[in-house]
Amino acid sequence: MNTEELARLRLQINALDEELLCLLQKRSFISTQIAKAKQGGTIFYPAREKEIIAHLQEKNKEQLQENMVQLPQESIAHIWTEIFSCSRSLQKKTSLAFLGPLGTFSHYAGEELFGKSLTYLPCSDFNSIFAKVFSGEASFGLIPLENSLQGTVGQCLDLFEAYPVSIIAEHYSSIHHCLLAQQSDFSKIKIIYSHSQALMQCHDWIQKNCPQAQIVELSSTANGALRAMEEKYSAAIGNEKLVQLSQEQKILRVIAKDIANCKENTTRFAVIAREKNSCSFVSAKSSFTFALADKTGALSKVLHIIQQENINLTKLESRPLYNKVQGTAWQYRFFADAVANLWEKPKLMQALKEYCYDIRILGVYENCL
Repeated sequence: MNTEELARLRLQINALDEELLCLLQKRSFISTQIAKAKQGGTIFYPAREKEIIAHLQEKNKEQLQENMVQLPQESIAHIWTEIFSCSRSLQKKTSLAFLGPLGTFSHYAGEELFGKSLTYLPCSDFNSIFAKVFSGEASFGLIPLENSLQGTVGQCLDLFEAYPVSIIAEHYSSIHHCLLAQQSDFSKIKIIYSHSQALMQCHDWIQKNCPQAQIVELSSTANGALRAMEEKYSAAIGNEKLVQLSQEQKILRVIAKDIANCKENTTRFAVIAREKNSCSFVSAKSSFTFALADKTGALSKVLHIIQQENINLTKLESRPLYNKVQGTAWQYRFFADAVANLWEKPKLMQALKEYCYDIRILGVYENCL
């Protein structure tokens, strides 16, 4: 080992680290000035953050000099996500309510989108997420809207009727289910814990590899890992990062990876807030809900009006509607996504009201697809 050369290089690293710190401090100062200029506007602008990361990734390809090494593109995304997160925390203290406890796929999706420089508020159920956002206890809420394998999370859609909150962003998170246990022999596993969605998404693998195991649904994948830590011949299905929960005791380990029925497993999350989005959009998407008037062909008319505006509907789904006062069994509320900014189309919304006795824009936000 050339100790003199190593010492020289470490001095260079130390100097560069100090330069980086100085630049980050300057950036942080400008970020606080931007917050003042906004005068209370939104501090979460995912479209701009995505644009900055894409720009830097392109620069990372171009600016390769003799004394430089390209960074992995995913590293740029990770680094700047944390820089953005720090900047937001300097502008305003923020919090995110999500389906807990720590270690759930919702938790890790929140870190992908927001970084770690905010307060995470684990909730025991989806209703609590909506309630914390509506009351102002949480700045934002993160809820799963749908999964590419199991479809819509109906409970979350239904809660928009109870809480007048707005969708301000969407986020697509790849889901990689792993089997976590204390032992590696599948035949010795007597019980498997996880959230119902995870268990359904991994049904085929479980039947093939652990047909003897009892299946137990819990409120989250993280709770499943906690149970598997306590019981020797049990296992859990969840994110491989859950082994960190037992890292000090070295109890859980990943004994099988990517065990979902389909490898293309993605969950679409929505970020909700009390106030509607005040950002500008590169490509806007609107989520809205409506209940049809009792008129023949009402749904056909609604779809025709939207088609005439040359608007692409990317989702249309019905959910049972029940009015506690009047009773509306066998009536339905529709939920839809449109590639458009419906706030900018008041004439369209007025035309739809002829065939809808209740219509509401749930949010307008940047289209991530």
